[in-house]
Amino acid sequence: MLTLEEIFPPYALRVSCGPVELRVLRDDDLPELVELVRSGVQAPGSPVPFLRDWHEEPWAPGAPDGFPATSLGWWWQQRSMFAPDQWWLALAVRRDGVLVGMQDLHAEHFAQVRTVETGSWLGLAHQGRGTGTVMRQLAVGLALDELGAVACESGYLEGNRASAAVSHKVGYVDNGRARVVQRVRGHAVGVAEQRVVVTPATYVRPSEPVVVEGADALRRFLSIGIEAR
Repeated sequence: MLTLEEIFPPYALRVSCGPVELRVLRDDDLPELVELVRSGVQAPGSPVPFLRDWHEEPWAPGAPDGFPATSLGWWWQQRSMFAPDQWWLALAVRRDGVLVGMQDLHAEHFAQVRTVETGSWLGLAHQGRGTGTVMRQLAVGLALDELGAVACESGYLEGNRASAAVSHKVGYVDNGRARVVQRVRGHAVGVAEQRVVVTPATYVRPSEPVVVEGADALRRFLSIGIEAR
């Protein structure tokens, strides 16, 4: 009988550095992830750091129109995007075995543009310990070293100082500003987003050794050939 990792190779991916580990989100992670969101993601009084206030959805377990069902659809949708011309890795972040946040890595037409987009968040109780920097370093290293990307792009909303600080620590540099739509409390507003990009020339690597498992199978699964490395 085939293992789950043989059926869905992204599940074999494991990227770790010291106490921090990234693995593709599994259904077994969901109860812990839901509790992490319920315990808080955004510091009180700070601006909403996301384009949609998904973390403030009404708590309604078992109902289709509240949290966690409203977020489950998104997490499952990410897992279903694995075509060579559009893929998305939703990586659960653990520190010392405890789920502390999520790190996303996605791309469109990767074979042609060799560029990925990154996004991440940490539970409020786990912020300020350096985990955000390491998890972003691991995601960028995976993209540049293992998948052959030439650049990783990201962005943060104006006022999100924590994300700005992490981005700069990892080696992202400013890459223009844009006006984007943010949906908060049922209203759509225009907000400023700072775009950033990191390349092999600017990337700041972790200070500790990085261990990567399952990259070969992932490349085959996403049709990332040697020519794109």
